[in-house]
Amino acid sequence: MAEPAEPRDRYVIQSALVTLQILRAFGRPPHQFGMAELASALDLDRNQVFRSLRTLEQAGFLNHAADGRYSVSSAVFTLAAGASSEPSIVQAASSELDWLALSTGETVHLFARQGDLAVCIDRRESAQSVRLVAILGRAVPLHAGAVPKAMLAFLPSEQRDRILDQLPELPRYSEYTQVDPISLLAELAQIRRQGFAVSDRDFDPAARGVGAPVFGADGEVIGGISVGGPATRLQLEFLGALGAQVAQVAHSVSLRLGFLPSAAAPEYSEGLE
Repeated sequence: MAEPAEPRDRYVIQSALVTLQILRAFGRPPHQFGMAELASALDLDRNQVFRSLRTLEQAGFLNHAADGRYSVSSAVFTLAAGASSEPSIVQAASSELDWLALSTGETVHLFARQGDLAVCIDRRESAQSVRLVAILGRAVPLHAGAVPKAMLAFLPSEQRDRILDQLPELPRYSEYTQVDPISLLAELAQIRRQGFAVSDRDFDPAARGVGAPVFGADGEVIGGISVGGPATRLQLEFLGALGAQVAQVAHSVSLRLGFLPSAAAPEYSEGLE
């Protein structure tokens, strides 16, 4: 059986270290594991793995499905705001989010990309009584919603195709959620051309919004910014101008993070200028 860490530190609680190593394992595909799978993959004793899984479940970091497999809960993603890269995103976007919320009068959200998920890590709520609000720490797939689709559109083709292949199993949030991979692929091409995505009730059946990707210094998508509100107030004819505004803000945040448009791969660099 492999040791949890080498060299052993007398100040380290070895059982806690093993538990955290097990939690980190959920960052690997397929992100859902049974006890036996984890014990084999990590070369750990099954009883030790079982105790760690139950501890993580009790602490709210894991969900336990009826089939016996475990997956991370949204509580894990709230830690993203404390990761080394996320504070820089929050800091770089802070004043831009303030301005965007003031100028549009609608709710503004900042998302971070965590693998195949978009996680809401910051927001500015609209002052209007009827408004759109996302839950901080909530993680959603990339096939529906303004920022998720904006992220998906600018991923490298192999990553994009892998997510499109999952469409039959991904959630259908409303009758407007696009679950046909060919149609969604065409929409993603349009998003790359214009630099922003439109969500027309495909995630929340009562809401519309626009979102644009944020890029890191390496040219990869690391997050996104959205503006959204009730569909009764955000009419379709206004979304083009609003999307261009959000795309400009997201681009400014990307530049603050060291992004250069030339760093993006040619196949998905459309819409970045």
